[in-house]
Amino acid sequence: MAKRVFRDYAEVNEKLLEGFAVAEVLTGINAEGSGMMLELERQIDNVTIGVDVVYNPSCEDGETPFMVSEEYIKHIS
Repeated sequence: MAKRVFRDYAEVNEKLLEGFAVAEVLTGINAEGSGMMLELERQIDNVTIGVDVVYNPSCEDGETPFMVSEEYIKHIS
């Protein structure tokens, strides 16, 4: 599996997400069952690039409830 580095959404340049489409939506990803992850992807030549967006409303104090991963390679065809 590709390495994913998550960052606080406030640090992410909105241009990063342009051109991506939702590939999958996962709900209930945290212990409370209230979290959600959106898997975004786009095709560049023969490479599928991914970005994951995670929302955890039950995060601990000092944690960020909304995180966005850096781009990573999902698949090369």
